[in-house]
Amino acid sequence: MKPNNIFIIAVIILLLTISLVACSNDESKGQIKQTKESSVSNDDKAEDDSSKGDFNSISDASKPSGNLEEILTYPTGQFAGLDFRANDTDKNRVLETFKDFPKLDDTTNEEMLDQYWAKMVSLYHEDYPSPDQVLEGIKLQSFGNPELDDERYHFKENLNVEIILDASGSMAAKIGNKTKMELAKDSIKEFASKLPSNANVALRVYGHKGSGNDSDKALSCGSSELVYSLQKFDDADFSNSLNKFKPAGWTPIALALNEAKKDLSTFDSATNTNIIYLVSDGIATCDDDPVKAGQSIANSNIEPIVNILGFDIDSKGQKQLMDIAKASKGTYASVNNAEQLNQELDKAKQIAELWNDWKESADRDAKSQFIDQKFDILYFSNDFAEAYIRENNNYRYTIRHLRDEGEISKKSWRYLDNKRIDRFETMKKYRQDIEKQLDSINEGNLEDAQKELEKLAEENKPK
Repeated sequence: MKPNNIFIIAVIILLLTISLVACSNDESKGQIKQTKESSVSNDDKAEDDSSKGDFNSISDASKPSGNLEEILTYPTGQFAGLDFRANDTDKNRVLETFKDFPKLDDTTNEEMLDQYWAKMVSLYHEDYPSPDQVLEGIKLQSFGNPELDDERYHFKENLNVEIILDASGSMAAKIGNKTKMELAKDSIKEFASKLPSNANVALRVYGHKGSGNDSDKALSCGSSELVYSLQKFDDADFSNSLNKFKPAGWTPIALALNEAKKDLSTFDSATNTNIIYLVSDGIATCDDDPVKAGQSIANSNIEPIVNILGFDIDSKGQKQLMDIAKASKGTYASVNNAEQLNQELDKAKQIAELWNDWKESADRDAKSQFIDQKFDILYFSNDFAEAYIRENNNYRYTIRHLRDEGEISKKSWRYLDNKRIDRFETMKKYRQDIEKQLDSINEGNLEDAQKELEKLAEENKPK
């Protein structure tokens, strides 16, 4: 590596480190500020003994957990990514929701306070990045390393990539000035065109027949088609395959996974690296079991690397796709626009490039790989910190506003604010622990570090 390049990389790492320190400083300042606020009581408004709302308005939220796995899989809240202080429109939207909540006074019991807090978490919970995604990224960049226990990532003679695309009616919804289907087709075409010339690619769609009407359910739930069979990429043929379908009906995810297993059944994992990308914008709506289909494909002779992408999907859909990913020994990622979809597909392209280098006996720059992985870890840590700092601030300013407006008493405010502080400290510790373990992996201690991550998850399971 040239000296100038080393200097540039060193500067970038330094800047990212400073960014993390800044996050930590912001966290500390937030807690110091909170301590000062807790000591101020004389200016609080007198409490109003009148009541409003009832328990039913907040009873639908599940109890938040300090368990790391449950935090990572908890549905993203409708106010995630929002800054309570940013503008009056967002603030009013939040306060309109809280109008229906019960009023909290000094006699409110802990059961009600805990449920109130649970409801707040369900509204504000951020879409936290998972360390599993970073682990998979490190595996991708370590693709071909014979020391990896997971043989799916060893170099094989052939590379096969199958994309499974949702063509149900909801894919006709727009993001910006294009439909989700148009965005997905553009991304898939771009991705397939950049695969090495000696790699194979296939495209399967599902839910592309009939309509979303009950009368068409049987037809639509039985529709999944291999529109581009597994072969080398051909621009004209692949473009024609993308024109064969439009958003139409129901969402038979299990059918599509089972058919993909058949597509690749003759490509045994002993000599083939098989990668599957499933893109869906909603929950399975047919009378089958997609989680069972995920288990089946993971235990088959093809042993694919499975990646599930939730494209602009709601919390219920997120949960199901996460379950499918887990069952298939794969990963799940939420993508909300074409740029994020391209980023996820690029991971498969990275594998293809490493595989192509191996086929052509090209050398790999281990130092460059280490630095790339270090960046991934730093980005993960920054994203995780940004999420819980934003979430923490939203809790803080919401309950302070409700206190000042007399909607919750000073005593209730302190109870909720202690909940906020406990959650903040828990999330901060998770970030620090995960970053430490990921750094250990990057240093080459993959097996020991994975055991540590498993131990960390086990220690934080509910007793």
